[in-house]
Amino acid sequence: MKKLLAMLLALMMVLSLAACGETPAEPEEPEVPSEPETEEPEEPTEPEVTEATYTLGLGTVVNQTVEGKAQVDATFAAVVLDAEGNIVAIDLDVAQSKCPTTEAGAYTAEGFDNRTKTEKGPDYGMTVASPIGAEWDAQMAAFEAWAIGKTVDYITGVELVESNGHMVAANEADLYAGCTMAIGDFQAAVADALNNTVEFTADSFKLGLGVVTSCTVKEASADAAGSIEMYTDYAAVVTAEDGTILAARLDAIQPKIVLNSDNTLAGSEDLRSKYTKKEDYGMTVASPIAAEWYTQADAYCTYVVGKVAADLEAIELVEHNGHMVALNEADLYAGCTMQVGSYIEATVKAVGYAD
Repeated sequence: MKKLLAMLLALMMVLSLAACGETPAEPEEPEVPSEPETEEPEEPTEPEVTEATYTLGLGTVVNQTVEGKAQVDATFAAVVLDAEGNIVAIDLDVAQSKCPTTEAGAYTAEGFDNRTKTEKGPDYGMTVASPIGAEWDAQMAAFEAWAIGKTVDYITGVELVESNGHMVAANEADLYAGCTMAIGDFQAAVADALNNTVEFTADSFKLGLGVVTSCTVKEASADAAGSIEMYTDYAAVVTAEDGTILAARLDAIQPKIVLNSDNTLAGSEDLRSKYTKKEDYGMTVASPIAAEWYTQADAYCTYVVGKVAADLEAIELVEHNGHMVALNEADLYAGCTMQVGSYIEATVKAVGYAD
């Protein structure tokens, strides 16, 4: 029995030693967490510039004097309206054309001054007569500044009152403070601008108005009356900052005055502009492309878009059927076979005046 116990104890010791001799398992190293992947921040993008839609319009009102003198007063309005019909840019001017006379009283084109009132600047001479001591161009600038943000209806609805023989906006304090002139023709020209319009889109633009007036006197003979022709072509443009034309409008007036053999005068009954006359102007029959004046004017305005003043000045005009036309400028001549010299001159002027 003792031997049996001894053997059991010996066996237990052997087993114990065997267990102690086993190499303990190495502990697993904890996983090192990987750094989270970070996305590169996106570079900020420039805000997208959205182009707005505007309407460019060109209007006119014409008055004629034939008692004791030959005079044509034409008021022009170039306006830009936003989508809500508010005026965001406006340019106004007046061609006050007076036919000179000789010492003997005969009418002559010699010495004719074709400058507009704006172009005359201080030479116009309104300062002395003005109750606010302001020249015509300064008062017109005040009217233009007042008109910004207003609708055509608001402008035409301003009440006029008589003051010193002129119909003025005395009750419109903000306007009258800087413009004490008669403004009825300004109102009428702004309203007429809605009859000759085109839409354009832009993020920014400049507006310009160019006017070109000529004077021709044809003396009366024993068989026929003569005439005094103080005709005006005028253009409105909107341009980009670099002078590229974004949109254009064109019009013309021919307020012919009849000069009788006794040196008396007779005025025109129809003082509408060519664009306003539409088919009444009657060019279709004589046109080689059977197109009326206003249609050809639209074609001209389409052609000048995208061009700068130098492009227009470079157009070669050639004589064709008694007119100086852009015969070699295929894209223009296809829609406008008219004599375009003065139209180009007015457009180039408008680009130069754009601000």
